[in-house]
Amino acid sequence: MEFPWNFHSSSAISEYHRRHFTDPMITLKRMETKKNSMSTVFLLLGFVICDATTPYASPSSHSGHLKPFGYSGPFRSAAEREGFPAVADFFENYVFAKRPLLMKNAAKSHPAFQLWDDDYFRQKIVTPPMSVRTVKKQSGGVKTPAVSMKLDEFVSRYQAEELYMVNQAPPSLLEDIVLPNPLQCDAVTSSLIESRFWFSSGDTRSSVHTDDGENILCVYCGVKTLFLIHPSVHHDARHYKSIDPDSVDYDKYPTLIGAEYTRVDVAAGDCFYVPIDWIHQAVSFDRNIALTFFFDLRMVDKDRIANCPTDGDFSVTADHFEYLGFDGPKVLRYNLLDLVKDGSISLDDLAAFIAKLFAKIKKEVPSAGITELATSALKLLDKNGNQLVKKDDILQLTDQELTNFRLFVLS
Repeated sequence: MEFPWNFHSSSAISEYHRRHFTDPMITLKRMETKKNSMSTVFLLLGFVICDATTPYASPSSHSGHLKPFGYSGPFRSAAEREGFPAVADFFENYVFAKRPLLMKNAAKSHPAFQLWDDDYFRQKIVTPPMSVRTVKKQSGGVKTPAVSMKLDEFVSRYQAEELYMVNQAPPSLLEDIVLPNPLQCDAVTSSLIESRFWFSSGDTRSSVHTDDGENILCVYCGVKTLFLIHPSVHHDARHYKSIDPDSVDYDKYPTLIGAEYTRVDVAAGDCFYVPIDWIHQAVSFDRNIALTFFFDLRMVDKDRIANCPTDGDFSVTADHFEYLGFDGPKVLRYNLLDLVKDGSISLDDLAAFIAKLFAKIKKEVPSAGITELATSALKLLDKNGNQLVKKDDILQLTDQELTNFRLFVLS
């Protein structure tokens, strides 16, 4: 069958899009089905974009039922800029506004864009061994099996096996990366949480999820297609974590009926800003290498953003910065401070927070129960011994005490 449009030169991404999103017979069938309805239907670049409030007899009658996440639309485009915007522009118009942004060709100046082929990786000394998933499709709520593997061994196997390297980026790889311009300012660098390295032969599919921090994704080889929906679709994004992204059951997730999808192809050399709390899935095509830079907006010195340099420094490589880690004490302190309401942390709020910690690492809750664990954890946080955990208690905790708190809770 011939198609009158082309989404990307890559045969893999074109085939995926055509198979799941752009078959003209599907388009015509949808138009025929809706021609007598009150909804206005538009045919635009091969997509049918319909009124999100279109009624369905039941969730299972939705055109996206048991189809891939984002199959039915309606779709909208992300904001797009050439290269990185200035720091103040990036934060004021995108980060503070929680607005996704595609930054075309922003990473083409990074040494990695030219260097990172398999021959380079075979010779590159990278220690220690990195985590490699042994499945390419990630299912929500299920711990992904993984093994440790050196980079040169991975390169010798990944094209023939179902392997997906996902690991914190080691300094020896970060030296090939220029820290994204909006993150270079002193007012921002203290908010860096983690840089993560993603490497596969393509055809990876993430779970439907949200990130724990603000995220700049840069692609150095291949294409990543992201489907995002605004967090307002559901008040608790964890609700969607058990979705099968290849076959979405609308009977289980009826709030998706009215969802509008932001869909973006992040090509090699592009970077994309994913706001925290936006629900999304990522699909990769062809030999695929990417890095994500996570940062925590709570730690950004917002009063100094306006004074940041307009242009970035191409000599500032990402290995020269400290990354606090999602499990680090500084992030934990901010998370606990967020729990302080009406002057103190309630037992219920701490119990819910601990439950999220267990869910994040996909570990079963202790048989004694979350409430009993939270009761003991509150005592550890109560620096003054007055049976109330207030802001001052959290601020007085040392980094070691915060580390011990986390170890106690998850042990």
